[in-house]
Order: sequence, then C-alpha cells, then structure tokens
Amino acid sequence: MERVASVADLEGVIGSRPLGALLKSIDALDGHCVQLLALSPCAVLGFRESGGRPRAAVLGGPPGFARVESPGRLRVPLPESGAPEPGSPAALLFLVPGLGETLRINGRVQGDGDLRIEVEEAFVHCAKALIRSALWAGGAPPEGAVKPAAGTGALADPEIAAFLARAPFAVIASCDASGGADASPKGDPAGFVVLAGGATVAVPDRPGNRRTDTFHNLLDRPATAIVALVPGDGRTLELSGRASLSREPALLAAMAVHGKVPKLAMVLDVELARLAPSAALAAADLWKAPRADRSALPRMATVWTDHVKLNKQRGLAATAMRKLANARLIGAAIDRDYETNLY
Repeated sequence: MERVASVADLEGVIGSRPLGALLKSIDALDGHCVQLLALSPCAVLGFRESGGRPRAAVLGGPPGFARVESPGRLRVPLPESGAPEPGSPAALLFLVPGLGETLRINGRVQGDGDLRIEVEEAFVHCAKALIRSALWAGGAPPEGAVKPAAGTGALADPEIAAFLARAPFAVIASCDASGGADASPKGDPAGFVVLAGGATVAVPDRPGNRRTDTFHNLLDRPATAIVALVPGDGRTLELSGRASLSREPALLAAMAVHGKVPKLAMVLDVELARLAPSAALAAADLWKAPRADRSALPRMATVWTDHVKLNKQRGLAATAMRKLANARLIGAAIDRDYETNLY
C-alpha cells in the first residue's frame, strides 16, 4: 500500500494548510461560541484514557448541557466508559441539530467529578461533512439495504459490519506529539467508512477546511479513535487503533463519489471495537430534537469574520487578512464553496 509518511509527502498530495483556515481559530470562548453551546445537546469527545489509549465518545444532555464557566473553561459530563487522564489533551466537537457547521473546542483535561476542559482553541468548522452525510435529513439507509463486508479480529462481529454499512457520519479523534488534540467530522453517503480487509477500515478524505489537523497528528502519533453514528439509531460504534495515510490507487478509486476520487484515505488498523447503546445519545434525544431556528443563530460568515479579527497570529499576511475580513465576502465565498466543492 502506498503510504504517506511525512508532512512533506502529505503537503505534496493535498497542499499546505491555508492561512485563512488557521485564522478562524481563537483561544477562548467568545459570544458566538457561548450561543452555539447553549443550543447544542450533543458532542463527541476525543481523549486519552489512563495508559494512553485513544478514545472517542459521545456526550449529551439537554441543549446547553456543556456549561461555560469562563471564556477559558468549559464543564461537560464524563463519558460513559473510561475516564480522561488528568492533564491530557482533549477535543470536543459540538453538534447543533439542523445546523451544518460544528463548533470545535480543543484543550486540556482538568478536575475530578464532572469534566473540566481548559480551552486552548475554539473554531467553527465548515458544513461539508454534514451536508455530504445528510445527517439531519435521516441519511442512513434501512437495515439490510447495504450488504456489509465481513471483517476479522476486532471487526468480526457482523453487527459492527452492518452498523458501518449504514453510518454516514463519523468523528476522528487524534492528538499530536506536543499534546494538541483534535476531533474532526467526516461525512459521506452511508457506508463510507469501509472495511478494507481483515481488521482494517479506511476513511476517504474529502474537500473541507484543509487544516488537515488529523493527518498531521497521526504522522506524529498513530494512535487514533473513531466514533460512528447512524441517524435514528441509539447506538454508537467506537473504533481505536493505529492509523496511517494511504494513496493506494485501487483503494481511492473504490471510494469515488460522483466520479470524484479522493486524494488520500486514512487507514485504521483496529485494535478495539465497541458497539453499544449510548445513554448520551438518549439524553440528547439527538434524532428527535427540534432543528435549530436559523433566525436565532448568528450568520456563520459573521462568526468566521469575527473570529479572524480575534485571532492573535502574528505576521504581515495575518495582519492583512484581519483588516480585510468581511462577512459579506466570506459568506459569498463559503456558499459558493459548499455548492461547487463538496467532492
């Protein structure tokens, strides 16, 4: 299999990180973040448990279940199984029913009892993963509509293969060598997380915000976890193991959608697989929760513009982009990108 083994190789395939995407990140929770958190009943937490195993778990409750204690601190419930290692990196991806964009918050684990996250980074992610997954439109096919492949080892349970065949949405949790955490959304038609032989799954890379945090992370630390969701299903599927990046032509060609072949895929050698009912999904009532009232939400272009202006990155290019940031222009560019660059 053709592997991508360095940052230079990665950027040779998909390009370098664009400054504009990096400038949408801020180092504390502003009013936009607080507003989105108040509407969110569900999040995916990426964390490392004692012993270093990577985990990805769903958290949930009534909208606003995540409590903002200060611009630099957030409190959320502990995951149902496993506990984050104190002081370790943690990443949260918040879902707002009916909204394509997600709120991502990265930081460090603090405290006992409820889980406190010391915020190091917050940003709003583009909507492409949720658009492709049709997550809020009930994007999963009926049971048995897609014939699942058979796996081995940790993936030998046919229920796991059947769940993967129906899942249109997943979140990948990873961290880098310096302790930076990330929880990245991935979405496509159901079954896009494919069994690639034995106890291995592959996830295609589609156009997005091009931050490529996950890929940079796993080049540092291959230990990675995935949690997959199926609309209407009260279970979650968590997979963890060691990840790598592949540009194997045959694998990528098999992942084409609308004739568009991905440039890259993440391959996970699965060591642990857990398919189980989720009390957090039930508490969030995610699949029946009312869809967000768009009139009560900020315009995403305004959020991104404000966040660019709050970003503290130095340099002439960053300073110029902050001065030129304009919600009308950003909104038009994002709308056009959603329409023409999904694949």
